[in-house]
Amino acid sequence: MSLLSTRGVLLYTNVMDVRSLVKVWRVSDVEMIGLAGYGRKYVADVEFKEPLQNGGFIYVRIPGGMKTDPHAHGTLEEVFIIMNKTKMGVGNQILDVDEGDVVLVEPREPHWFETPEGDDVVMIAIKFPNLKNDKVQLTNGKD
Repeated sequence: MSLLSTRGVLLYTNVMDVRSLVKVWRVSDVEMIGLAGYGRKYVADVEFKEPLQNGGFIYVRIPGGMKTDPHAHGTLEEVFIIMNKTKMGVGNQILDVDEGDVVLVEPREPHWFETPEGDDVVMIAIKFPNLKNDKVQLTNGKD
């Protein structure tokens, strides 16, 4: 089941027998606004579950033709800003994401990427809070 809104697509998943949401905001769904010689798109309004004291911003480059190992985080929420077309798995959903799309992955949601052959994929990963050792062990794509 999916629900399309003016601010994003909510894709229902069932991970660890607990209902969770994968939130995807598509840059293609938002109108360009011209300002002082440049354009901008306001892609996502994101609400976090807990008050935040810090965040980490990570530049990520994944080589073409690669599938990353699924992993999850115990506590942090992770936002991905996609810079070019790729496939992303979150829970039991496989998403085709493109330049400018924003994906919010909630704590304990398994996620991975599969890049097209011959094309590196670049993204910005933003972690809230900025916990460096928050990965949880997965068994068969679930923890």
